[in-house]
Amino acid sequence: MLVLATAIVLNARPGWRQMRLERGHRAQALLAMENFIPVRLLLKAKDKIGLNAEQEKKIAAWLEAHEQWSIKFRADMEIKALKLRKALEAEEVNLKDAEELIRAQADMHAEMQIARLRFQQDLKALLTPEQLAKSQELKKEFRARDDMRRRSERRQADEN
Repeated sequence: MLVLATAIVLNARPGWRQMRLERGHRAQALLAMENFIPVRLLLKAKDKIGLNAEQEKKIAAWLEAHEQWSIKFRADMEIKALKLRKALEAEEVNLKDAEELIRAQADMHAEMQIARLRFQQDLKALLTPEQLAKSQELKKEFRARDDMRRRSERRQADEN
């Protein structure tokens, strides 16, 4: 029971999740995002991709709305994590309450992923096939540059 409670507490702490991603799960997360279009990159490269003014305006509005929702939603997720940590720190853990909080966190995580997927699907539906192809090419170029930068940073860190 103590091991289970410890695992739950560690997973409920937001910082631990990020550390895990940085230590190896990052590659898996990137693979899961392979078909996703980086929206900020799309807006920065609007001329290369050939976005018209209406598309640009729509994408910018969607991005702002999604980010506002995401910020509020993540705050709610953090509150749930805090409640779970508090519940698990009690001398006697109320298993029913802890289960509800864990399930609520899982549901919220799923909801966040679904919202991200819907946003991407709306974005893809807005773009022409040519624009989609150009955006995928730009994404590959961006990732290649980013990978080179990371390797360079790692080499510099190893040398120091």
